[in-house]
Amino acid sequence: MTDPRSTLGPHRRVRRRSLAALAIAVSMAASGCDTDPATRKAADQASLQHVVLISLRDPADAEALARDCARLLAPIESVRTWWIGTPVDTGRAAVDGDYDVGLCVAFDDLDGLAAYQVDPRHLELVEAWRPRATRFRIFDVGLDGLSR
Repeated sequence: MTDPRSTLGPHRRVRRRSLAALAIAVSMAASGCDTDPATRKAADQASLQHVVLISLRDPADAEALARDCARLLAPIESVRTWWIGTPVDTGRAAVDGDYDVGLCVAFDDLDGLAAYQVDPRHLELVEAWRPRATRFRIFDVGLDGLSR
């Protein structure tokens, strides 16, 4: 049986996503997405990762979402670091690439996540993007107690 990723159509989709990922990376760098190491912990030191996989009504909106995240999430005090990106086709059938944008926000603890959830900037982001998405898959992953 032929792998559906080997057909021309999905290659075009992967290429489009690869170009979108590049555009997002450039946008993030230009917007100052990287956190200041003097004032924020590194992601690998944060105890809680809030992962959101977003399916957009129009995948071309990914760059606008990245800009809004930079503007609204980076200033939130409890956010230690964050990143945003698009799926990468690694050719592995086990990898779930059924989303358009992946967002990961790191916190020190549950209190930090709770403060983020009610922060007006987070609520503004959710309200702006809820109608532009078809699906949000959200995972909160705690790192305490596991070897790093």
